[in-house]
Amino acid sequence: MKKTACFVLVVTTLAFMGCEINVESDCGDWDFSPHSVFFDVMDAEGNNLLDSATVNNILNDSITVLYKNKTYSIATCDEKQGYATKAIKPEPLALRLIYHGYYEKMMLSFGEFGPSSYNLGYHGETFTISWGDGREDEVKFDLYITWKKCKPTVHTVLYFNNKLYSKESFLITIVK
Repeated sequence: MKKTACFVLVVTTLAFMGCEINVESDCGDWDFSPHSVFFDVMDAEGNNLLDSATVNNILNDSITVLYKNKTYSIATCDEKQGYATKAIKPEPLALRLIYHGYYEKMMLSFGEFGPSSYNLGYHGETFTISWGDGREDEVKFDLYITWKKCKPTVHTVLYFNNKLYSKESFLITIVK
């Protein structure tokens, strides 16, 4: 009987030692809001250069983003695609000209990125935005989740041209 009890104890201990705990799934179902990097572009007088009503706007410039060896031009509404697989589904990766309701203005956005993508998030992700006038800017960001006692914390850090820009927002304001 002692041999059987010892055997069960050893097998159980080895089984638990070999188990990998998945914090995210062990803490219930969570769904995190996807993020995009937003660009608010204005002239020195504060005029929105992404608004078609603004004289000398930049909408006819060939603005692109280079990310992971792929070039993204500004997408039109009919270029959106994808299938819903989550309650809060990230839109397909694209460069978009959008009306941002919170700021009540036209902005550029690049994304969307989900903080739990690949269960690792994003660390040091970089892309380059080309403004169509010869100017380029580099954006680097972190977007990931850490867990403590089944409470997630979403971490966001944004760098612009190799300088820390924000730890709270994915909004970059550019004055041209």
